[in-house]
Amino acid sequence: MRIQDVDESTLIDELPKLHELQVVDLRLGELLELRAQLDDGSHKQAELTKAEGRLAQINSQLHELRGRQIDRRLERDSLQERRERNQHRLWQEMPSQQEAEALQLDLQSTASRLDAIAIELLDLDNRIEPLEHQAEDEQRTVSELQAELAEVKGKFAEEVKDIDVELRERNAGRQDHAATVDRDLLRRYEMIRSRRGDPGVVKVTDEVCGACHTQLTSYMLRQLQVRQRVMQCENCNTILYWAGEARPQRWMDELREHGEVADVFDDEE
Repeated sequence: MRIQDVDESTLIDELPKLHELQVVDLRLGELLELRAQLDDGSHKQAELTKAEGRLAQINSQLHELRGRQIDRRLERDSLQERRERNQHRLWQEMPSQQEAEALQLDLQSTASRLDAIAIELLDLDNRIEPLEHQAEDEQRTVSELQAELAEVKGKFAEEVKDIDVELRERNAGRQDHAATVDRDLLRRYEMIRSRRGDPGVVKVTDEVCGACHTQLTSYMLRQLQVRQRVMQCENCNTILYWAGEARPQRWMDELREHGEVADVFDDEE
């Protein structure tokens, strides 16, 4: 972006305020990093979620198998009642030969079905019993993880309390401080930080950039000294401002000699 019709020398006095804002931003970054290093229970929560999922899957299988078990038992009981009725009719009521043959066939069919149900119920019992043990074990695991998670969260809440208080205070202070900085300069600073991280502005007290430690050119040093424009490092694009020994007249004379005093500053896109 090219800055036109703007006297950037008026922004130079804003740079110390911008640097103070950066001190706040750096502290906010430290606090957030410190907070991220604390155990907030997310790993324990993930373990618990997996255990709960396994338990739910086991319980679902048990529900389906027990449902089939109930159905087979009801069917067995119904068939046993039917067999008793048919046996009573066959042996006590003296049915006709045709009726007797039909009753015999029904009794044979009922017996075959009861045998099949007995086998199926035995298979269901063999499948349900180990699943019930698994469910008990998984339920214990879930209960233990729930207790551990509650303990971790309680510890985290205590550890993070002071950090969160300072974060709120620092963020509130940052908003107030940022409101005092020129909007264009603040936008430029935020853009640098979003692209390359901290720092966005550095003091210069010798001949190197305080961010990337690159040797600054004589031109850059002269511009910093005469305080005519906001300068950014040619290597890392960090905003620079002079905080060393003042030598403005010497550099101003050199700039006039080279016809550079009225140059317009070009900011990076």
